[in-house]
Amino acid sequence: MSYMFWPVVLLINLVYLIAGFSLLILAGDKLVETSVRMAQRWNIPASVIAVTLIASGTSAPELVTSFLAALKESSEISIGNVIGSNIFNILAVGGLSLAFQPNGKLKGSFFSWPLLIVASFLFLILLYDLSLSRTDGILLVLGLLGFIVISLLQQKGEEAEADEDDKKVSTVRTFIFFLVSLCGLIFGANLALTGGVEIGRLIGLSERVIAITIISVGTGLPELATSIAASLRGHNDVAIANILGSNVFNTLAIPGITASFFTLGVSQKLLSFDMFVMLGATFLIGLVFLLKSPAMKRGLGIIFFLLYSAYALKLLLM
Repeated sequence: MSYMFWPVVLLINLVYLIAGFSLLILAGDKLVETSVRMAQRWNIPASVIAVTLIASGTSAPELVTSFLAALKESSEISIGNVIGSNIFNILAVGGLSLAFQPNGKLKGSFFSWPLLIVASFLFLILLYDLSLSRTDGILLVLGLLGFIVISLLQQKGEEAEADEDDKKVSTVRTFIFFLVSLCGLIFGANLALTGGVEIGRLIGLSERVIAITIISVGTGLPELATSIAASLRGHNDVAIANILGSNVFNTLAIPGITASFFTLGVSQKLLSFDMFVMLGATFLIGLVFLLKSPAMKRGLGIIFFLLYSAYALKLLLM
C-alpha cells in the first residue's frame, strides 16, 4: 500500500470501528430490554434468558470468526479468539459492569460459575496435545447441550415478576425487536471487527496478538454492550449471567462446532500462558458472589479492568 494512502485507510477503518461500537451500544440496550420483558412475560427468570438466549446470540460473532479462521487454516486465530474473548468478557466486561453498577442481587447466575469452571478444564484437557480433533469437538458440543438443559431446569422454583407496562406490549412486537437487536449486535460487531483488524495490520501486530486482542475484543463487544446496558438498567443478574453464559458458549460451542469440521492446532505459548490467564480469570469472577458491599464490588470491578489492561499491554510489548 502506498504511504500516501495509509492515513486514508486508517481513517476509514477508524470510522468502521466507531460506527460498529455505536451500533453495539444501541442494540445491546434494546436486547436487554426485550429479553427481560420476554422473561417476565413467560415467567422465566432473567438470568436463565441471559445464560442461554442472550449468551448464544452475543457469542455468534466469535463463532463466525473462529469458523472462518479455521476454514482459512488459521487455527491460532480460531483458538486464540476463544481464549481472548473469555479473558476480555470476565476482566474487561465484568470489571466495567461492576464498576458502573455494583448493586443488585446475583444469586440467579451463581450456578453458571462452577459449570464454566468445568467447561474451561474440559477445554484445557482436550487441548493438552496441542490440537482439537473431530471427536474432541463432538465432546464439547455434548457438553454445551448439557449446559443448556441444566440452565433451563434452573427456572423451576424461580419466578419472574412481570411489569404492568410490559404486559401492554405485544409478544410478536417484543420478539421482533429482540431479533432486530441480535442482528444489530452481530452487524455492529462485524463492522467494528473489520476496522479493528485492519488497523492492527496497518500498525504491524502479529497474528497471535491480533487474535487475542483486536479480534477477541471486537467479537466480545456484544457482551460488553449487553452487560453494561444491563448494569445501567439495574439488571446485574443479567449482566453477570450473560458474561458467564457467553464464556460457556465460547468454550464449548465455538471450538466444538469448529473442530467438528476442522482439526484445530494451537501453539504451546497460547496453551501455557493465555489459557492459564483465562483459567485464573474464571476463578476470580467467583469473588463477585462472595462480596456483599457495593463499594467492594466496585473495587473488584476496577481491579478486573486494571488486570485486563496489564495483560493486553504485556501482549502488545511481547
